[in-house]
Amino acid sequence: MPGSRSPNHLSLLLGILLGFLSVLHGALGGPQEQRVQIGLRLFRTMLAADRDLAEKVNAEGRLELALVYQDDRTQAEQFATALQESGRGSEQGKIRNFPIQITLTDLAHLKELRQRTPAAIYLVQPLPDPALEAIIRYGIDHQRIVFSPFAGQVEKGTLAGLAIEVRVMPYINETTLKQSGIRLNSLLLKVAKIHD
Repeated sequence: MPGSRSPNHLSLLLGILLGFLSVLHGALGGPQEQRVQIGLRLFRTMLAADRDLAEKVNAEGRLELALVYQDDRTQAEQFATALQESGRGSEQGKIRNFPIQITLTDLAHLKELRQRTPAAIYLVQPLPDPALEAIIRYGIDHQRIVFSPFAGQVEKGTLAGLAIEVRVMPYINETTLKQSGIRLNSLLLKVAKIHD
């Protein structure tokens, strides 16, 4: 059945991913570069942990993922390519067997998100607070994961990000999670750092 995963399978995947991310943490360049590269991998894991992901596919049966950027479309395109090529074997370009469809959105076109209702949103660049607040509100209202790899944005209300400490962990805003009604797999929540 598309989208199904056993608890043991998810536990194994999370263990492998967190170990892999911790190795990457020591191998990458500066802090910002670490966050954006690791963030994309963790974004996939967050989506796979969304228990209602199957209800968020579009009419074509695809997961439309919005990559939001401020002014660097080239970087957004690089992220889109990396995300489209991510996954192993039959999961390449898919998350839980659902094909990925990527939409690039800049600040001038944020209103278009309301018409498209993507399955999730990834922030490619740090955004000004008013734009960030609008995207956070959108995620809450539409039960969509909004992921930012940048420091301080989970504290501002972004649902998910990453914490780089002794090891790399998913970072979840508990208040936003409750307000949005998004149901994440309990295994992911057990390994995540929680901001309340």
